[in-house]
Amino acid sequence: MPIVMPLYYFKLVDSRFVSDYGVHDLQDGTAAQIEAIKLARSVREARPELIGEHCSISVTREDGAGICLIPIDEIRTPRLGSKR
Repeated sequence: MPIVMPLYYFKLVDSRFVSDYGVHDLQDGTAAQIEAIKLARSVREARPELIGEHCSISVTREDGAGICLIPIDEIRTPRLGSKR
């Protein structure tokens, strides 16, 4: 019997919805949070105009439960040679 993984919805938000960043089937909330951190780093790097605009990556589970909110202002891009 196949393992069914829950769906997690990723969105870029400020005080309102800004952009949809897709739906992913992931093992659990921890995996979703890790993906949100990676996405926040990517958005921060690709869209520097959003820094200081109070934008975050919001993750919700398919049943609507909030998983995490990762502010792009507080996330840091790893330095070269860093294992993070």
